[in-house]
Amino acid sequence: MRNIIKTLAATYTLLILFISCKENQLTTATKNEIISINDNFEVWVKREVEAMLKINATENYTLTIQREYLDRDTLIDAVILVNREEFAKKKAGEDGDTSFEELVGYTGPYNHVFTYINGSKKLHQAPPVGSSASHPLTVTFETISNPSQKDFYVEYHVKSSVNRNYYTLINGKVVLTFSCPLYDFMTPETPTIYYIQHAESDVRISKDIALYYGQIQNYNPAEIEDFMNYYPQNVTATEELFVYFIFDKKRMKYVTPMKPK
Repeated sequence: MRNIIKTLAATYTLLILFISCKENQLTTATKNEIISINDNFEVWVKREVEAMLKINATENYTLTIQREYLDRDTLIDAVILVNREEFAKKKAGEDGDTSFEELVGYTGPYNHVFTYINGSKKLHQAPPVGSSASHPLTVTFETISNPSQKDFYVEYHVKSSVNRNYYTLINGKVVLTFSCPLYDFMTPETPTIYYIQHAESDVRISKDIALYYGQIQNYNPAEIEDFMNYYPQNVTATEELFVYFIFDKKRMKYVTPMKPK
């Protein structure tokens, strides 16, 4: 049974990686003037996002701006997350019966990632994150690809699973470099849990990414009412390595499978 689960998980991981990294080049909206992150920045971002996503004036959506130093200069940059749950529900309602869409959390291209590098003229748009519109994206910043800059990853839900996308600034452009699963509760009694480690390397500047099989401390599925909205706490790693990734600069993404050297 363990081998079956590992095989399915491996196939799922590589499929996500292929789909997410196949089109990792971000699209760009260009302005005629340099935009600074100041009091008017949110107004400019809102106007650009609505134009790029064709959001009408009556739609309610969530736009969140997180500021961080993504490159090596002293100007603070920004990551913008957009959630269009209302639009997703409206689209689902066009077919009449929305019971299935509600069951899977209105899954589709309704969560979006934008980035702005301060001092530029551009707002960058990543490919939509296919995920549950009922769960807005969350973002975390961390030094991974290079000690002198910050990367970030977003976490998103697909039905009863939670997954992660990694983004890195390369040659002035933010690129999707890696995608991987975190948890899957399709079978609550035997969930698939991963513990992700960003490992230091003796031969590479970039950190490696190791996925270990994980476990949830004191896990009791009988105490969980809704696995669609469950986010486990106290996840620890086992000693069993699932798969190991290293960053390929030429391909601008993490590649595998391999074991650490």
